[in-house]
Amino acid sequence: MTPPGVSGRLTTFAQADTCVYCIHQTQAISIRLGDNDPPRTMTVGNDPQRYGGKSSMGNKRANRASRLFALTLCLSLIFGLGATPATAVDFTTDSDGKIVEPTPNGSSCPTLSNVRPVEVWYNLRDLDERGYSDPGNHDPWPFMVKSAQVICAAAPGATIRIGMYFIRALGTMSSSGLGSRPETDPEVIYDALDWVHKNRGVKINIVLEKRAMPSASRSQVSKRLGSIASIEYCSHGCFNTRNKPTKILKNGLEETMDYINHEKIIAINHTVWGPSDANPGSDDSVVLSSSGNWARSQTRLFIQESVLVYGDQRYHQLMADRFDAMRYCAKSGCKTNKGFTSEQKNWLKKKRLIWVDTISSGHPTSNGRGTRVAFAPAPTSTRDYYQQALDKVDCGVQNRIRIAMFRLTDDAAKKLVTNMSSLKKQGCDIKIVLTSPVGNYAVTSVVKKMLKKSGIWFKCSPVSLHTKLVLIGSTTGNEAKVMTSTAAMGVLSLTQSDEHTTTFDSTRATLPEYKEAIRHVYGDYMAGWTEIASKAKGC
Repeated sequence: MTPPGVSGRLTTFAQADTCVYCIHQTQAISIRLGDNDPPRTMTVGNDPQRYGGKSSMGNKRANRASRLFALTLCLSLIFGLGATPATAVDFTTDSDGKIVEPTPNGSSCPTLSNVRPVEVWYNLRDLDERGYSDPGNHDPWPFMVKSAQVICAAAPGATIRIGMYFIRALGTMSSSGLGSRPETDPEVIYDALDWVHKNRGVKINIVLEKRAMPSASRSQVSKRLGSIASIEYCSHGCFNTRNKPTKILKNGLEETMDYINHEKIIAINHTVWGPSDANPGSDDSVVLSSSGNWARSQTRLFIQESVLVYGDQRYHQLMADRFDAMRYCAKSGCKTNKGFTSEQKNWLKKKRLIWVDTISSGHPTSNGRGTRVAFAPAPTSTRDYYQQALDKVDCGVQNRIRIAMFRLTDDAAKKLVTNMSSLKKQGCDIKIVLTSPVGNYAVTSVVKKMLKKSGIWFKCSPVSLHTKLVLIGSTTGNEAKVMTSTAAMGVLSLTQSDEHTTTFDSTRATLPEYKEAIRHVYGDYMAGWTEIASKAKGC
C-alpha cells in the first residue's frame, strides 16, 4: 500500500490551512482540517496511535474504497502543494515493530538508518500508547530508546560529550530487583553508553548542574556511570564565575538572581553512519538536543521533543567547543578564559561576572545549511533570540506563527507580546500553547492579561509541556523557520543561564537536501504542535 517515495513509517505535511498535517504511519492516514479540527483517521490496516486518543491496533474495518480515497487525498495534498515526500529516519525495530533496546552485553548496538541532515521527534506517541506516568510498566519509553540508538552510532574511538541540567540513575533498582520506581528510562541510554565504551573504545565526558543533583542523586550517577565516563559538575551555571546565586537590588528590594547549566546536548564527533553527504562542511558527526533531561519523571510526565543534526561539521564543532568550555569551567571555576578556544576568546566576554556570548545573533553553521546556533548567557543590552526572530517576520510571506513553550514569564512577555501584537496587526496568525501549572510555575495573571489584550490565541496543555519551540511558516508555501531551544521565554533563561537555541531557516538553505530537510522538520513539528493544541484548554 505504500507508494514509491513515501515512507512506511512517517511522512508529514503542515503547510496549508486546509491540511495542517497529513500522516502516513505504517498503514494508517490521519488528516486534520484546520488547527481546531479533531483528527480524521482513515485506516489502511492498523489504526495509528494518537496522543490523547484510544488505540485499536489491528482494526481491519476500513474497506478498500476508503483506503484508496484516504491515500489519494493525502498524496494529492502533499504533491499538489510542492512538498516532496522523503524517507523518514528508521530506528532499528524487531519483527513486531518495537524499537530495539540496546543492551550492555549484546552482540551489536542497534542504531538509525536513512538519517536526514535534520530529524525531530516527540514523545507524544509514547504518551498515547503508554498513558500519562505509566507507573505500572517499567519498560523504557521509546522516546529514550531513540536517544540510546543515536548513542549506538558512535564510531570506534569516538568521543561523546554530554551536557545536561540533570540526570537520574538507578532509582529503586538494585541487585534484588527493580523496586517500585526504577530509572529504567535513562537506563537504556546508559546501556548504550556501556556498549560503545566497552566494544568500541568510545570516550565519554559528562557535565551536569550540581544545583539540580542532590548528593544522593550524584552518588547513584557515580555508581552507574563512574566506571565508563568522566563526570563533572558546574555549580549555579558553568559560565557563572561566582559559583553561587547573586543578591541584587531590584526596585529597592534585595532579590536573588540564580544561574544554572540548563543544557541538554549529546555531541558525537564520529559515527558508524559515515559522512552525511559530499557537500563541503559535511562529516559523520551528530548532535542530539532535547527539551528533556534523562529521568523517568521528565520522560513520562512532560511533553518533550528532540532534534538531531547530522553531518554539519561546524555545528558539531560549535557544540563540542561549547561543551569543552563548560567542562573547563566545571573544573576550574572559570575565573579566567584560559581554557577557551582562541575563537571563543573573541566572543566570550566577562560581563556581570559571567562569561557572555556577545554574538547575540547566533553563529552560522556549515555553508548552505540555513542553520544558526546562539548561546546564553547572552547580553542584556540586545534583543534576545526570540525577539530577533519575530523582528524578521514578514506577514506577507510567512504569516503563520505557532509556539509551544514551557514558560512565558512576565518580564519576557512585556517585549515578546508587543512583538506579536504588532505582527498580528500586520496579518500574522499567531497561536501559543503554554504549559499547565507545574511545580511552582503557572502562567501568571500578568501574562494572561497581556495576551488577551493583544487578541493573541493562547491555551495551556493539560499535560505539562516542556518544549521550547517557535514555528514560523506560510499557509500557502513550504518555506519555513524553526526555532528549538533549551531556553524558555524568560529573561533569566535567555541572558543568565547556560542555554542554546538553534534556528533552521529553509529560505537561507542553499543546498537542496538541507532546504528539504528543514521543510520536513517544520512539518513534523507542526504535526505535533497541532496534536498538542487540539488537547489544550484555557489557562
